[in-house]
Amino acid sequence: MEHLIATARILVLVPIYICFGLIGFGLLFIYVLSKENYYRSVVFFSRLWAQYSCFFFNINKKIVCESKVSPGSLIVANHVGAPDIFVIGSCFPSFFVSKAEIRKWPFLGWLTKLGATIFVDRSRKQQVHSTVGQIRRRLEANCSVILFPEAQATDGRDILPFKSSHFEAAIQTEKPVVPVVINYHDDRKPSIACWYNTDFLTHLLGLLKQKHLEVTVQVLPSIQGETDRRILANKCYDAMRNAYLTSAGRLNAKT
Repeated sequence: MEHLIATARILVLVPIYICFGLIGFGLLFIYVLSKENYYRSVVFFSRLWAQYSCFFFNINKKIVCESKVSPGSLIVANHVGAPDIFVIGSCFPSFFVSKAEIRKWPFLGWLTKLGATIFVDRSRKQQVHSTVGQIRRRLEANCSVILFPEAQATDGRDILPFKSSHFEAAIQTEKPVVPVVINYHDDRKPSIACWYNTDFLTHLLGLLKQKHLEVTVQVLPSIQGETDRRILANKCYDAMRNAYLTSAGRLNAKT
């Protein structure tokens, strides 16, 4: 049964993803005329792509909002696995910051480039400074940007300490930082949503076989006004980790 579900999803998703890729190519013509309209169009279709992905992977979201996410916000979220992209991308019209190697992946790298993803190679310090500039320009254009400051997927048991470099973009633009906690609910330990200690194809196949997946997206109060990126990152980390461990019933296990 699981293999039938996976096959059906592949047969449906591949043509749809190709269509979105072709739309992305078409949007490049808008870029020549107006970068503002290009960004607006890319964000619209990227969110639509994420919503379709949630539908076909049968990901059911519960959104708990404790603050409003205004355009031009830096949205920071914990990172568990590939479904994070669909889940948070379907909630907020925004651009992603992603590791540079994804750009070279077959097909998925093509889609991420067409989605105007901001790529970063953390092994090259000079590149990190360049990425901060790219994030800053998007925020200045009132485009929200999604960042996974753990800089890696986890096993979902806890939230790892944050890399603070990219928080500098929010400080330079005086834009709000919105902490968002993603929490998956299934019987597996770790969750099927986790891309940890396994290759991507195995991770993807597990998602394709899964009948459905429940997830809670908790939007915490925004943080603004900090002038030190490390303090800002730590404030986000503390708020998110407390919310994550508490809501998942993991707090007692960690203390």
